[in-house]
Amino acid sequence: MPNQYQRKKDSPTTVRGAAPLRDLLTELALVLLARGMTPKRFAELARCAFVQAAAQTSRLRNGRVNYSRVAAQTGLTRANVKRLLGGHVVNSAHHGQTAIERVIDGWRTDREFVTRTGRPKRLEISGPRRSFVSLVRKHGGDIPHRAVLDELSRIGAVRRSDDTVQLHGSAQLRHRHNFTFLSPVLPALVDGLRIASRSAGANGLSSIQRLNLSAESEADLAIVRNRCTSSAQSMLDGLGHSMSRRATVQRRGRKPPYLFAVTVLLAETPQRRTQHTR
Repeated sequence: MPNQYQRKKDSPTTVRGAAPLRDLLTELALVLLARGMTPKRFAELARCAFVQAAAQTSRLRNGRVNYSRVAAQTGLTRANVKRLLGGHVVNSAHHGQTAIERVIDGWRTDREFVTRTGRPKRLEISGPRRSFVSLVRKHGGDIPHRAVLDELSRIGAVRRSDDTVQLHGSAQLRHRHNFTFLSPVLPALVDGLRIASRSAGANGLSSIQRLNLSAESEADLAIVRNRCTSSAQSMLDGLGHSMSRRATVQRRGRKPPYLFAVTVLLAETPQRRTQHTR
């Protein structure tokens, strides 16, 4: 039986330097939660990602993946490694579903809660049968119906009128599980991670520069936003024009062996106000 010291030592929150990683995952979770991502789904995607990463550096001379080496790096079994590399990812409609999604599915498919034409019924919020309370009790597990109703209202999935509620489709609901919005920011995030991982110490992060500008009002924020946007574009245009003249002529049909990317991110962040100021 492990003692208290061993349990503390094995805890992921006690790993040296884990705080930045936890902060990164927290920010990512804030974005993904709003899109219906669950811990189970994320864990499956994470397993796939770690296996793919390990496979890139675990190939035999004939080009085949060394499953044993991947398993040794990831802590997974060879059977799981082979399954994940083969693309056999759990993709069940009920895998990792939230209570919200189970309630919506039940509202759309359960004969007790649909009309003869197959449309979700307008339900009274409370009642012994065919009410929203009974729907949540049947499909939502142990989550209180008020919590489910508040979340459905927040994501725009229902219309409430007096003591009744109606399920309806919305653009936000249709795009709830669409994560293509991450594509534009992905190159900058990947570049930042590669720079940080290859740099030795804080002094090696000279490739990452940051400037914080304060704004006291919406008008000041608009001025800062417009000025920074135009300045960043002018800088990129100037760099592209000046460096293209100094660059060597690229051979036709051949990709250059190196690529230097310059990315400028302009982010607006609400300032957290504290009671104590210096």
